[in-house]
Amino acid sequence: MKFSNFDVYVIAKELDSILSGGRITNLYEIDDLLIIKVQTISYGKKILIIKDDSRINLTEYDYPIPKYPSQFTSSLRKFLKNRKILSISQYKFDRIIKIELSNFEANSWNFVIELFNKGNFILVDETKIVKIAKSYKKFRDRDVLANREYSFPTSRGESFLSLRKENFIDLMLNKEGEIVRILANFISFSGIYSEEICHRAKIDKNKNVTEITESEIQKLFNSFKDLRNEILFGNVNAHIVYDENGIPFQVFPIELEIYKDCKKKYFDSFNQAVDEFYSRLDSLDLKEPHDAKLNQRLAEQKKILKRQREYLEDLKKEKIRYYRYGDFIYSHLNSLERLFGVIKRARNKGYNYYEINSKLKEAKDENFDALDLFLKIDPTTKKIYIKVNKSEIQLDLRQSIGENANKLYNKGKKIEKKIAGTISAISESKKQIEKLKEKKVEIGDKVDFLIKPPKRKWYEKYRWFISSENFLVIGGKDASSNEAIFRKHLDKNDIVLHTNFPGSPLIVIKNPKNEPIPENTISEAAEFVASFSRAWKENWGIIDIFYVKSEQVSKTPPSGEFLPKGSFMISGKKNFIKNAKTQLALALKFIRLEEEIDENLDEIFFPKIIIGPISAIKNQYEDYLTIKPSRSGYSKGKIALKIKAIFLYKVKKENKKWIELLSLDDIINILPTGLTKIEE
Repeated sequence: MKFSNFDVYVIAKELDSILSGGRITNLYEIDDLLIIKVQTISYGKKILIIKDDSRINLTEYDYPIPKYPSQFTSSLRKFLKNRKILSISQYKFDRIIKIELSNFEANSWNFVIELFNKGNFILVDETKIVKIAKSYKKFRDRDVLANREYSFPTSRGESFLSLRKENFIDLMLNKEGEIVRILANFISFSGIYSEEICHRAKIDKNKNVTEITESEIQKLFNSFKDLRNEILFGNVNAHIVYDENGIPFQVFPIELEIYKDCKKKYFDSFNQAVDEFYSRLDSLDLKEPHDAKLNQRLAEQKKILKRQREYLEDLKKEKIRYYRYGDFIYSHLNSLERLFGVIKRARNKGYNYYEINSKLKEAKDENFDALDLFLKIDPTTKKIYIKVNKSEIQLDLRQSIGENANKLYNKGKKIEKKIAGTISAISESKKQIEKLKEKKVEIGDKVDFLIKPPKRKWYEKYRWFISSENFLVIGGKDASSNEAIFRKHLDKNDIVLHTNFPGSPLIVIKNPKNEPIPENTISEAAEFVASFSRAWKENWGIIDIFYVKSEQVSKTPPSGEFLPKGSFMISGKKNFIKNAKTQLALALKFIRLEEEIDENLDEIFFPKIIIGPISAIKNQYEDYLTIKPSRSGYSKGKIALKIKAIFLYKVKKENKKWIELLSLDDIINILPTGLTKIEE
């Protein structure tokens, strides 16, 4: 369940097209997820999510935001908030993404995301110095340390992008092992794409490269080249693949022939496919139970399970390594026996191990036969070091070649027992986690999976309501949205409402069918203008509103004058509405989601607070509450808490769990500015 080089390539291109030019507004960390909020130029607010060594994508799901930032998040915010994203790219077709960021003083910085070795996030300044990293580590060929120069890891194997036919042929002719492993290990392919190459070439993936013919090598290269061209130049055909039980098990940016007959779900972009696929997995971890102690136990058990899984992977690799060492010894039996024979005869003649080691090294320097594998002798332990591909092993000179090989095989067998024990322990950990989750359900009904909020309609980015006579009324939230409404959404038959003092929204009654607009709708729109004007903050109970036809509104000032942003010129006669009240009503609406998110629930709902004039809300919703400005009222944050609590108290028991999804920020965002009280 991790991104391949191909996946990183496709996702980086999509992210670059959407996020470049945008600004980072905030960052959060949830367990092993890093969430970055970005205000883009053309796509509005976007949420970028990165999971340690697994994946990076934009998400439309409603991830829970922690109350308090971690130390790493706090440090990262100081560096990244309000920075502009210049570009997003993949580094050398590796599982590395570079987010190039503007610097407030000098050249650009880079936020590097390494999607391997348990993952890492590194912020590097214009001089390539590490400013902050999630994990500081020392590697064989490089270090990731604070205030040290950062260097990218050395690419493994041949370059996928520039590999030519002659290099491919040379690779096939000079390696040993299964075809699929050679492709994966020496061209930096993921295993599944290596299998796809073999499948398309109609060659057994497990066949040893020493057995393939020239024509088969040609077929493999053609298959490799076609797949490369499809990734680099073809169209993205993103989809999730399902197994025979209807369970999603992988997500891909292109079609693979090995899954030709599987059930699939297609998406418009790879981002969307990745988002849906991984959000289901994230749902298992992210929702907090009501009981804090239970939550702590659950988190501890999950950490144990994670460590067990990592240990299991290490054991599997170690087992394979020892078996390969044993195989290697038997495949070079004759050479090793000659070498051991030389050492034994030298010992019989009275030479010590120091002398033998020195002689063998001299002979190796002169390219004597049978010494290709020899590295050195350790006289203190009576062990000989043998070269095995790019690594080395120790063999005991007091034992035969067969005994040394069996010892290595036995180590592999012992590890197999450890693997069986670890698998059993993992199974037990999973049972413990399930038991804790059952207790969590017993404590209280709560949504424990991620939900994708329904897509907003175009007018929901503004202030809006539907009048009692079913007319859409929209209004600006600030000077920028007032301008946007004027430029994009003010049409010929619309009516515009405003006040005679600044700090008021531009309110428009939409009339696409050119119908007579009832007086009641105009009165409701007038209350809407009054409530979102400066009058609420000043605690005025009533104000006067005027309305005009759309053609009476313009952005052309008189000669020599200037109109500030969000201001307009009104020409002709104004129609006044006296004493429009500053009062609003709020209702709770449950929107049924069409997507199947949880198989145990027949219906899933997303809660939404609707705000508008009292008469309009009263005509459309049974349950509502009213609010008014008051000097003895509460701030937006406190009144939002009270509103949520009231709706939680009033709704039916089966709907209470959905109200938990209500974001206080969303409630605050729709409220007028100023102190507010709730009417009894």
